[in-house]
Amino acid sequence: MTTLSNEQYESMSTLSIQKPEVLRLRLSYAEDKQQSRLELHLENTLDIELRQWCLHLDLQRDVCAGTATAMTRTGSHLRLSPVTPCPLLPGDDCRLQLTGAPRLLQRLSDLPGGCYLSTAEDVYEVQLQAHHLPLSRPENPPNPDGSREQPARSGLLPAARYVTATDGWRPWPVAPGISAAAAALPALDWLQSMLGCHWQSPDNGEQAELVCAVDATLAEEAYRLDINGDRILLEAATAAGFCRGAASLLQLREGQSGEYLLPCLRVEDQPHYRYRALMLDCARHFHDLDTLFDLLDWMALYKLNHFHWHLTDDEAWRLDIKAYPQLREIGAWRGHREVLPPQLGSGPERYGGYYSHADVARVVDYAAARGITVVPEIDIPGHCRACIEALPGLLRDPDDRSAYCSVQFFDDNVLNPGLSGTYEFLDAVLAEVCELFPGPYVHLGADEVPAGVWLGSDACRRLMLREGYRDPRDLQGHLLGYAQRFLAARGRTLVGWEEAAQGDKLDRGTPICAWTGDEAVRQLVAAGYPVISCPAPRAYLDVAWSDDPGEPGLHWAGTADLEACYRQSPFPADVPNAMGVQANLWSELLPSREQLEYMLFPRVLATAEWGWSGQGGDNWPEFRARAERALDYLRSRGVRPRPLDPV
Repeated sequence: MTTLSNEQYESMSTLSIQKPEVLRLRLSYAEDKQQSRLELHLENTLDIELRQWCLHLDLQRDVCAGTATAMTRTGSHLRLSPVTPCPLLPGDDCRLQLTGAPRLLQRLSDLPGGCYLSTAEDVYEVQLQAHHLPLSRPENPPNPDGSREQPARSGLLPAARYVTATDGWRPWPVAPGISAAAAALPALDWLQSMLGCHWQSPDNGEQAELVCAVDATLAEEAYRLDINGDRILLEAATAAGFCRGAASLLQLREGQSGEYLLPCLRVEDQPHYRYRALMLDCARHFHDLDTLFDLLDWMALYKLNHFHWHLTDDEAWRLDIKAYPQLREIGAWRGHREVLPPQLGSGPERYGGYYSHADVARVVDYAAARGITVVPEIDIPGHCRACIEALPGLLRDPDDRSAYCSVQFFDDNVLNPGLSGTYEFLDAVLAEVCELFPGPYVHLGADEVPAGVWLGSDACRRLMLREGYRDPRDLQGHLLGYAQRFLAARGRTLVGWEEAAQGDKLDRGTPICAWTGDEAVRQLVAAGYPVISCPAPRAYLDVAWSDDPGEPGLHWAGTADLEACYRQSPFPADVPNAMGVQANLWSELLPSREQLEYMLFPRVLATAEWGWSGQGGDNWPEFRARAERALDYLRSRGVRPRPLDPV
C-alpha cells in the first residue's frame, strides 16, 4: 500500500467545487413552548437546472425533519431534500423544514455551517445569507463601579506562595553573563527563545549577572528567586523547577521609559497541585505544529505541567499508527467524497491532517524542555467512528444489531469488546503510543458510551456468558481492564474520564478526570481514585463567555466568564486534597488559530491560578488586574485573547 505524506494528501484535488456563483440560503426561526421550527429557504441563483439535489449542512443540534422534508444525518452532518424529488430551476427556491425542542438556536455559533449542495455530478457552494437570530445583547461590565485595584508588587500569575519585596529596581540584563547548572540549561534556552536573544557565560563565574544554582532540598517544581542590585539568583532542584522560576522571571520583566526593569524582591514558591493540565482537542479540528508549540510556551509561562492531547474521536483520527496506515489515509480526512463525511462546518472539500511519528517526537521534546509532560488520549470504546470506518474489516461486527445514538448523533461509533479484532487493534495502537510518548500517562477516554450499545451483539453475549457478566455495561470495564494491564506492563498508567470508573474494574490508583461537576468529584474521591478536577461549568473553555448571542461557544453547561472560573474552587469544600486540575478546550467550534486563542484566553488563567496556588476566588479585583497584565503581554506577542471588558 502506498503511503502519502500530509503534504501530498493536502495537495490532492479530489473534489471540484463549482463556484461561478454560490447558491443562497436564508433561515427563518420560530419557537413556542413546545417546539422550535427552522425553515431553510434555498434559492437557485445559477443559470442551470439542478436535478436530484441534496442540501448538506452541519448542525450540532437535535432536530427532526419537518413538513415535506427528508433528512439523514451522520454526527453533525445533515443531508436534506424534498420528500418528493423535484428539480430546482434557475431563479426558483425551495423550502425545507427542521423541528426541535424549544430554544434550539440561542446564539450565532448554533447556526448551520459547512453548507453546500450536491447533485449526481457536481457540488455547489451554498452561503447562509440571512437569519433572524439577534446579533448581540449587551453584557454587564465586570466592575460596574469602574474600580480597578492594582496588582501586588510581584504581579505574578499564578500567584507565588511567598514574595518579599525590597526597595528599588534593577535593569533587565540585555546580554548578561550566566553561571548555570546543567539542570537549568533547558529553562534558560526557553527564556532566551521567548526573548529572542542569546546570552553567554562569562570567563569568570563571579561576574555573572544571572546565576542558576541547584538546591537539592527544594521540591520537584519548587524554586527560589532573588533579584537584587548585584545579581539575579535562581535556585531549584530539578529542570522543571528552573522552568517555573524562569517563567516568573519573564513575567516580572516590566517596560518603563523605553527600558526593561526587574523589581528587587525574593520569591519562594512551589505548586499546590502536582498535576496542572490543559487539554486540547485536535480531532474535531486539526491544529498545526506551530500552534501546538506556542500553546506549550503559554503553558510554561503560566506553570501548567501536563498537556493532554486529544488525538482521536468520531470526526477524525490524528495519530499515525504504522501498523494501520488506513488510520492516517482514511481516518484523518473528511469531505463529500471521503469515507468520513464533513463535520462541524468543515465543508465538502478534503479537510484534515495527522501527526507523524516525527511530529510527535518534536512535540514531546518541545514540551519536555519546558517541564511539561504530554498525555496522549486515544478515546475508547466510544467516540471511535473514525477508526471503525478506517478499519471496518477489523473493528465492525456485521451481525451486531444494537441500536443506539451517541450524544453527538452517531449510531456506529463504539468498539465491540466481543470481537478479537478489537484487542488486536488495541495491542498495536497502544504499543506504538507507548513508544512515541515517554510520559507515565496514557488517557483512554471511556466517556459517553451511549445506552443500548452491545445489546444486539451475539459476540458480546458470548463474552458476558464466559466472564459471568450480567450487565452489558460491564463490557466497558472489561475492555478498559485489558488496556490497563497492557499499559501497566509497559510502565504506563491509564487515565480516564469519570465514566471509566463505572463498573469498578479499574485499579483504585487510576487517575480520573471528573468533568460533570462537584458531585462526581465527591464520589470519585470517596471511592479512592486520584481525581483531576475539570468540571464543565467552569473548566470547559469551549462554553460561551456570556449569554450574548454573538459570543461564540457551546452552552449545554451554561456560560462562564473569567470571574466565574476564578471564583469557583475546582474542588468542593468538603473534599480533601486531590491530584490536580485541568482546563479542557474542545474544538467543535475552533477551526482556526484565532478562535482557539479567543476561547483559551483569559479563562485558562483561572485554572493556572487554582492549580499552582491552590486557592482563589476571594480577591477578584486583584486577580483581574494580574490577568489584564498577562493579556497585555500576550497581545504584545501577537495573541488575540478575548478582552475582559465588553466589546
